[in-house]
Amino acid sequence: MAPANQSRLDLSEPPPPLELVEPHTPKARNAIAARLCEIVSWPESRIPAYERQLAADILIGLLRTSNVELRRRCAYGMMLIKDAPKALLRYLARDEISVAGPLLENGVGFDDSDMIATVRAGVASHWLAIAKRRGLTEPLTDALLATGDVPTAEAVLRNQYSRLSTQGVDVVVARSRQAPSLPNLLVARTELRPTQALVLFWWAGFEARLHILRRFAVDRSTLIQELGDVFALAAAEGWADADARKTLQVVERRQRNRAAAAKSAYGSLEGALAAAERGLDRGLIHEIAHLSGVKPTTASQIFADGGGEAIGVFCKAVGLKRPLMLALWKSLRRPVGDPETTDNPLGRTVYVFDTLATAKAQTVLRYWNWSFTADAANLERIAFEDAESAEMSLPRRNAALLFSRNG
Repeated sequence: MAPANQSRLDLSEPPPPLELVEPHTPKARNAIAARLCEIVSWPESRIPAYERQLAADILIGLLRTSNVELRRRCAYGMMLIKDAPKALLRYLARDEISVAGPLLENGVGFDDSDMIATVRAGVASHWLAIAKRRGLTEPLTDALLATGDVPTAEAVLRNQYSRLSTQGVDVVVARSRQAPSLPNLLVARTELRPTQALVLFWWAGFEARLHILRRFAVDRSTLIQELGDVFALAAAEGWADADARKTLQVVERRQRNRAAAAKSAYGSLEGALAAAERGLDRGLIHEIAHLSGVKPTTASQIFADGGGEAIGVFCKAVGLKRPLMLALWKSLRRPVGDPETTDNPLGRTVYVFDTLATAKAQTVLRYWNWSFTADAANLERIAFEDAESAEMSLPRRNAALLFSRNG
């Protein structure tokens, strides 16, 4: 006989389900996380540092499974805490950008080590937020620029509260060869040095080139005056010291090579340029270079300049008259244009020629000639982020920037 209770069971009906029919809401866990978010964001006067740290250590474990709104509130609360727990800061700094962005841009608890670690672990959106911070130091801007991200570099250059190292500027100069937006931003930076600017010139646009010439094309009157007696000493030694000779060549007042003119079959630079009207070959370019007191490599770079403004600098530096400059332009088979407007290469070149003083043009030409140094021969690919690049001599460093294909 069946038990009495069995008669009350309807065996034809399925048993009730064991799983929950309503989603379980971890109310207590969420409440703990929310309360801890408040506690860690209390001012320093309200909670001891060790208790804040304990709360932060517990909170990190809870945030891993918390919703984005709670994480966002936590990050917002941490923005003004100077002694914020580092582990929690770094955790939130690597969250999705809606959580990390405001904290990365405005959080006061970070130090350079935190920021650099976040740059190395982050993505472009995080780099961009960091690049907008006030008071970016040289090590941090170095790390941001080393990412190679152009929008990040643009943000760093636009940030008036950022500071760039010489190495960082080198990185931007090299990168700007493939990023046309960077030269216009870089030329306004106070950290840009003349040697870097006059290398940047070669691939900058017209407006950036004008800025470079107006800012860095200076005369050498003080150096000429103060080193005047040294020229006599070097001449008395027969210019035997190569380093002294090269140094004084950068400073001296005279641009043309009189000794070369005395030996030249053309008699003068003007004679060589007159011959160029019948055709300009490699040998004649070398002759023009020697007569102008520059290396053939320098002359070749100038004559091949894409914009043409370098030709205007060259012609002004060597003391040519405007008609001879126009004749050289024609001999080089450069595009024809209206010399009275700046909407074409010839017009922009003439503008540079007309507005640049001879002494200032000579300074620019000397810098360029210095950059095309034999010391740069067979340069390997240079990574300007490496500390070793800072040990190069200045001419070699300039040439490395000029010939580097980084970027």
